[in-house]
Amino acid sequence: MRRRHGALLASAALLLPQAAAAQDHDLRDLITTKSGKELRGRVATPFARDTIALQQGGKRVRVERSDIASMDTLADRLAEFLRRRQQFVDKDAAHAPLYEWAKSRGLDRMADLHAMERCIADDHGFGHEALGHQKRGGEWLWPHAGKQRTLAQLEKALADEPLTLTGERFAVRIDGNLRGGIHALFDLERMGVCFMAECGESIGLSEALQPVLVDIRSSTARFQKWGFKPSPWYEPPPHGDVGRTFYSSPMQARPQRLFFTGAHGLLYRTLIGQTNSPDDRDRVCTWLEIGLPMHFEMTMQGDAGRAEPGDGRAQNLWAAQAMTFDVDLARMLNEPMFGGYYLTDDSRTQANWAVASMFAHWLMQADNVPATRERFLAYVRVALGDRRGNSTTAWDSAMKQRITEFGAPFREWLQKTITR
Repeated sequence: MRRRHGALLASAALLLPQAAAAQDHDLRDLITTKSGKELRGRVATPFARDTIALQQGGKRVRVERSDIASMDTLADRLAEFLRRRQQFVDKDAAHAPLYEWAKSRGLDRMADLHAMERCIADDHGFGHEALGHQKRGGEWLWPHAGKQRTLAQLEKALADEPLTLTGERFAVRIDGNLRGGIHALFDLERMGVCFMAECGESIGLSEALQPVLVDIRSSTARFQKWGFKPSPWYEPPPHGDVGRTFYSSPMQARPQRLFFTGAHGLLYRTLIGQTNSPDDRDRVCTWLEIGLPMHFEMTMQGDAGRAEPGDGRAQNLWAAQAMTFDVDLARMLNEPMFGGYYLTDDSRTQANWAVASMFAHWLMQADNVPATRERFLAYVRVALGDRRGNSTTAWDSAMKQRITEFGAPFREWLQKTITR
C-alpha cells in the first residue's frame, strides 16, 4: 500500500492557488486521433459537436471531432469510480482495491477521500496507511494546519482553522463535522456526474476544470447569511465564486440545500462563466438560477455520502406552496434574486421558490405531452450561456410558445402533484 500525506487536504487560503497550479499540470485526459497521435490535457468542451478544446496548461489545442478515434476522460473515470463505490458499499474487502483502482486512473483526490471515509467509518488501518497517518499512543494522527492531531483534536480545531477537502468538480470547506464534509463532497461529485449526464449534451456545457467551492458551516451561528434569514446561496464571480450552506441541527444528515448550492455553482462553472456584474445581487436569469439547481436538489436523494437520483422529493409540499398565490409565470420571469428569494421570510418568498423550482422540475420531465425537456434545455443555453436573461423573446423562440400559455398545464400538474 502506498503511503501518502493527504493531497486531498488543503487550507482554505491555499485552495484556489493550488487548484490553478493543478490545472497547469493536469494531463489526465487522453485524445487519440485516427492517425494514431496521442494528445494529453483536459477536455474543456466535451459536448462540442465539431471541435473539441483540449486544455494543456495555459494553452488550448483544438481537435476536430471527426479526427478523433477515442477519448479517455477523467469525467468518465470519475463516474465509474462513483458507480463502483456504490456497488461495494458493504464489502469491506473491496475498499483497498477500489482505492488502488482510483489511484491508478488519476483519481488521487477521490481515492484519498475514500480512504478518509474508511478512517472515520471504522478507524480502518488501510485508510490511515493509505493517507500516511502516523500513530501515537495507540491513536492515529491527522495532519492539519502544520500539526499532527488526534481525530478529536482535529474536529475541535476546525472551528478556528477550517479545512478544505478538494475533489474533482467540487471542494468543500468545513468548520466541523469531518464525516459530514466527506459525505457532502461525495454527494456533490455524484450530483455533478448526474448534472453533466442530464444537461451536458443538450446545453453544450463546458467541463469544470477547477472545482466549485462550497462553504459548509456546522451551525447557523457561523453562516454568512444573505437576506432576512439563513438560507443557502451561491455568490458568483467576480464577487465570491463560492456556495454557502449550513447544518440547521447536529442531527441533520446533509447541509441545507446542498445539491441546490452545488448545482448553482456548477451552472456558473460550466455555462455562465464570470460576468461583469457590479453587484452580487445581480444574476443572469434569476428564476432559472433558482429553478434548475432546485431540480437537482429535489431529485438527488439517498443516504448521506451515497446520493443517487430518483423521483423528486416532497413534490406535493412544493406544489402546495406554489399554489399559495395565483401562479403567474410572467411575474416569475422578472423576480429579482435578492428581493424575490432572499430579502424576506414570508409566504410570498416561499411561493417564489416553489414556483421557480416546480416549473423547472416540470419542464425537465421526459414524459410531458407535448414534450418540453429539450426545448427547455435549449432555452437554458440561450438564457444563461448567451446571457439573454429573462428575455420573453428568448423564451418564445426556444419554447415555441409564450410563457403565459404554459400556465394552465403547469397549474393542472401542480394540482395533481398535491394529491399524490
